[in-house]
Amino acid sequence: MGHRLQEDKMVRKSLEDSARSLGQKAVTAETRAVAAESDLRIEREWRISLQDSMIRDRDKISALTQEIESIKSIGQKYMALQEEQHQLRVQYSEAQKTLEEVGATLSENKLQLAELLEKEARAVQDDTPNWTSDKDASACAACAKEFTIARRKHHCRRCGNIFCGACSEKTVALAGNTKPVRVCDACFVEVRLT
Repeated sequence: MGHRLQEDKMVRKSLEDSARSLGQKAVTAETRAVAAESDLRIEREWRISLQDSMIRDRDKISALTQEIESIKSIGQKYMALQEEQHQLRVQYSEAQKTLEEVGATLSENKLQLAELLEKEARAVQDDTPNWTSDKDASACAACAKEFTIARRKHHCRRCGNIFCGACSEKTVALAGNTKPVRVCDACFVEVRLT
């Protein structure tokens, strides 16, 4: 019986050792399970964070793609504006040349006009009669009546001689005058005949 008690003690000790060992293994397994659960939670959190990050990155990529398209459009408009500016510069240059040519032609025309006006002025001066001086005339060149305070002297604007009012009361339009001027009766007849 002592032997059996000894065996029972040994079995019990063995079972206690086994139970202790299993208890330690259970504690170790539980520790590992807690660690694994913690790792799973961390992994889940990382996955959610990565998904959020991917969504943000996708939104950024979409925004950048739109910005690139906008920049391309702006670039095309800029190129078109540069081409338009080049064409405007060419047109401006051509307009400048045309303006210079017109200016040169205008200067030439002004010179020709000045020459024509000078010639006309000389022609008018050549046609201007020599006026008789008031001192040299004491009587009308047509009727020979003496000039008095009542019978005044009048120059004929065509021949330049001095006449009384009765012999120079008619008017005609002469070259170089803007309105009709006083002429003697003889000049009036001559102008009417020509």
